[in-house]
Amino acid sequence: MTANKGKLDALLDGLGIKLVPVYRRRAAAQSHARGTMHEIRNQHGDGHLIFVLRCIRQTKNNRDELWSETIGAISDILTQRPDWAMDRAGEVLDAFDRIQLGVLRGDAVARRPWPVRATLRTLIYKELESILDEPEQRLAV
Repeated sequence: MTANKGKLDALLDGLGIKLVPVYRRRAAAQSHARGTMHEIRNQHGDGHLIFVLRCIRQTKNNRDELWSETIGAISDILTQRPDWAMDRAGEVLDAFDRIQLGVLRGDAVARRPWPVRATLRTLIYKELESILDEPEQRLAV
């Protein structure tokens, strides 16, 4: 086991997430998204990855939506809207309680050949924006 692989696995243990190889079927709290998680961790650090995963694991109905596209899309959104992640973390987690990530991912998959992550990013962002931003803020952006 490499040092990086071990550090990622140790980080995920604290969130109750286990990475499994792609040839194994995922169970609850398991993911195949090792590559995506490494990418996010290397680009944005442990804190960002932890918050992204908390948006999934610590919300109602989304606890097991640990798909690489979903993780990547949430990371993309929080990177573009650091005000949400930094200033309003509790509100963001509450907003994810109201969003059904599995349904949105299904919509994004149905729109293939468009990239699932990009489509999902737009769908999630639209939901978050309607919950977190005041109408006048949306018009100003």
